Amino acid sequence: MRPIENEIKKINDNICKNIDLISDSERGFVSQNILSQLRNLIDHTSLRIYADTADAEVCWDDLKKASSYVQSNGKFKFITKFYNLLEIVASHYTQDEQGSERLMLKYYEHLLKLKKYLKSNYGIEVLNNIHKFPLNTDPALQDYYEKIVEQINNPQASRKASNYRDRYYIQK
Repeated sequence: MRPIENEIKKINDNICKNIDLISDSERGFVSQNILSQLRNLIDHTSLRIYADTADAEVCWDDLKKASSYVQSNGKFKFITKFYNLLEIVASHYTQDEQGSERLMLKYYEHLLKLKKYLKSNYGIEVLNNIHKFPLNTDPALQDYYEKIVEQINNPQASRKASNYRDRYYIQK
């Protein structure tokens, strides 16, 4: 048996090492590796919540009980939502590299919420290098976003006036 916080730290170390290995050409491969660990991180976080002690031992029965507990408690809706998303893709199948990249981008916000929750409630620091995960690597998208910024920053007199002062529309 292993104390739960040690297990969370081991899973976190694995994820962080993978993030440190990321280069532009390997984001998909590293994303595959990280995805395979995320469900473990959620399961063990759920057990930490359920057991309410840092010294809880990890066993299969308690992991199942913890998952049920977290899913039944509305306070942990963000964990349940993340778990449900992961359950579809990270259980028995390995995604291709492109799919894994897209999933990591989709899950980024969930990872930040989990990081914040573990730090504020249990003092457990996880995903310390999540900021190193490249979010915008597609040059075509970068050009697209730059054009949007240009249009917002340089309003043209020829544009039709609108009653919507808080909205911008980009026309191609």
